[in-house]
Amino acid sequence: MIDLKFPASTKVGKPVPKIAFYKHLEVNAKMRQHFVDDVFGINWLYKIAPSTVNVTDGKHVHEIVVFGAGLKSKDCPDDVFLFIDQKMPRHVVFILEYENKYKVLLNYKEWKEGQTDQFKIVKTFITEWLTADQLSISLEGQTMDAIYEAMAGQVSGFGTTNAQDTKRIVELETLIAKGEKEVEALQKKIRNERQLNRQMEMNGEARTLKKQIALWQTELQEIKR
Repeated sequence: MIDLKFPASTKVGKPVPKIAFYKHLEVNAKMRQHFVDDVFGINWLYKIAPSTVNVTDGKHVHEIVVFGAGLKSKDCPDDVFLFIDQKMPRHVVFILEYENKYKVLLNYKEWKEGQTDQFKIVKTFITEWLTADQLSISLEGQTMDAIYEAMAGQVSGFGTTNAQDTKRIVELETLIAKGEKEVEALQKKIRNERQLNRQMEMNGEARTLKKQIALWQTELQEIKR
């Protein structure tokens, strides 16, 4: 039994039919089948809202629901939950369970511009497999926005407590990964290039890119401190 030790007022403890997650959503057949085949069942564990905890409503976050999902396979694709979560008009945390081990999955998301019923997923955060004793999420903050950001900071491992830092870390990690691939591609081209002047030109490009990557890495370390 999953117990995050949240206040009793937040507990729901109700099974949710799997069809409820896709019946009224535009879910493609492949994703629907994955959900049917790979998930035993869903339980609504907790509802975190101003009505269940003593916090102020958020500007962007009004309710966080925590679902427990029993998996039939340890390798159930994460995008099953991403696809459905993207279309759910509330913030969600999934506790995935397989053979008494647990993962916490949080699709960090924001409202699509000009819309109040659909989200854009910024990044999927997911923990490693945990034992019941290791499974822990704390509710931190005095507003719903703050609680959600703190939860995202815990699940991601970033330790962040605000949207600006979380989004910048995601952006920096993306830039660094892309930059490193570009450096690798340049180095491969250099090895295959016969013209010395072209080799020198690409070496210069690689050095410049490496310097930029180092700056991004420094900024990343500063934010995570």
